[in-house]
Amino acid sequence: MTRPDHTRTSDPTMDTAAHPVRVRWLLLLGVIALSATPGCRQRMADQPYYRALEYAEFFADGRASRPLERGVIHRGQHLETDPLVTGLTPEEWLRAYEYQVPANPETMVVLDDAEKRKRAIGAPRFDQRLPGPKAYVEEFPFPITQDDLHRGQQRYTIFCAVCHGTLGNGQGKIWERGYLIPTSFHTTKVSPKEADVSKINPQGLGKSRGYWMWGIDMPMDQAPVGYYFEVITKGYGGMPSYNAQIPPDDRWRIIAYIRVLQMSQNADPTKLPAEIQKLLASAGGQP
Repeated sequence: MTRPDHTRTSDPTMDTAAHPVRVRWLLLLGVIALSATPGCRQRMADQPYYRALEYAEFFADGRASRPLERGVIHRGQHLETDPLVTGLTPEEWLRAYEYQVPANPETMVVLDDAEKRKRAIGAPRFDQRLPGPKAYVEEFPFPITQDDLHRGQQRYTIFCAVCHGTLGNGQGKIWERGYLIPTSFHTTKVSPKEADVSKINPQGLGKSRGYWMWGIDMPMDQAPVGYYFEVITKGYGGMPSYNAQIPPDDRWRIIAYIRVLQMSQNADPTKLPAEIQKLLASAGGQP
């Protein structure tokens, strides 16, 4: 009795001698199929199109990139006249629209103070206060809740405290390292350790530099909230614009928290809740 040969298969088509030939044929067919694939691409891949800002004969003005139709706004966009995103009054927008003089370097003239005030469209703009129309709103565009104040405190700590200090006295870490002294939000010192900068700030402690430029003595605790909003949005002096970093709603929350910092320096302790009075007493009466 002979033992079965396990080295051979019962299928004659799988003969080991013929297997390499079949493999070569399969590879050859695969190469042919791949080379023919680009020819099968549909015409949708070859549609005519214009690149950005490319010239186009189809349009009368020759521009391939078409401007938006007048009045088109994207979803969620606010009108530029909305105080929520500007901090300006309707009267100020009316003035800005009615009086816009295009810059012309060839006809530079010396302007008097009245003309300078008319042309002050950027930050800080001239705010007549009393009498006359106000440029900045004095009310928040939405009700401020406890959650808004917590959010404002958080955003203030992230974006503002490094310069203006955690107490809002303008003596943050940036000032300690030799940079410009930011404006204090208080007209008096809020800490016994606070450095005396009265001789460095020509406008005075806690006074608005923007209003001071127009010859107006304006304490920061009396400056309208719209003024704060425009300075945060556009920047002023050594302060950069935070328009890209801080959404409009959070800018208002930061301003609300600044108001809390200002009010905390003049609050009547007897009107505070009992638990807050105990904390104040344990701190020696200091905020």
